[in-house]
Formats: sequence, structure tokens, C-alpha cells
Amino acid sequence: MLILLVSPNQERLNQLKDAIQPAGFRTISARGLDAAWTRTDFFEFGAVVIDHELKSDCAAEDFRRRFITLLLNEDTSPQSVVMDLMNLFNGASELVH
Repeated sequence: MLILLVSPNQERLNQLKDAIQPAGFRTISARGLDAAWTRTDFFEFGAVVIDHELKSDCAAEDFRRRFITLLLNEDTSPQSVVMDLMNLFNGASELVH
């Protein structure tokens, strides 16, 4: 499953990648919402994770209309993002079986 991570903070992107990838997800990152939209032209994402600094941007709402989207709060830990993704996609796979 490919996850798009969006944050202007490179350290935060690295923390999210380091937590999410060992859980079996692949990631692509973008430092802004415009760059994130560009990536959607080339990849099929299972979900988009938008960091707190960008979640109030009107483009974040556009992502919510098109993709499964997690809008993070400032205090959201990378580990809780992993748990949310695992619950989201494990639940979806159980519906298919």
C-alpha cells in the first residue's frame, strides 16, 4: 500500500517515514500540497497523510474528497499514524475476505 505523506517539515516527514515503512507501507513524500497533487498524477495512493501545518489549507479539503486522508494534529505521534493506517486497511481487507 502506497501512502502519500505531506508536511513542510523535513524532520517530521522523516519521522513519519521511519514509523510507517516498517509496518509494511510504502511512502512518497511532498513538502507542500501543490507538490502532493503533482504526485497523484503518477502514483495511486491508498491514503494521504497531511501534517497539522497544512490541514487548514483549502487544498487539504480537496484531498479529503478524493482520497482516504488523515489530517494530523500537532501532537499526533508517528506511531499513532501507523496504528490508524493499520486499523484502516486491516479493517478494509477484512471486509473483502
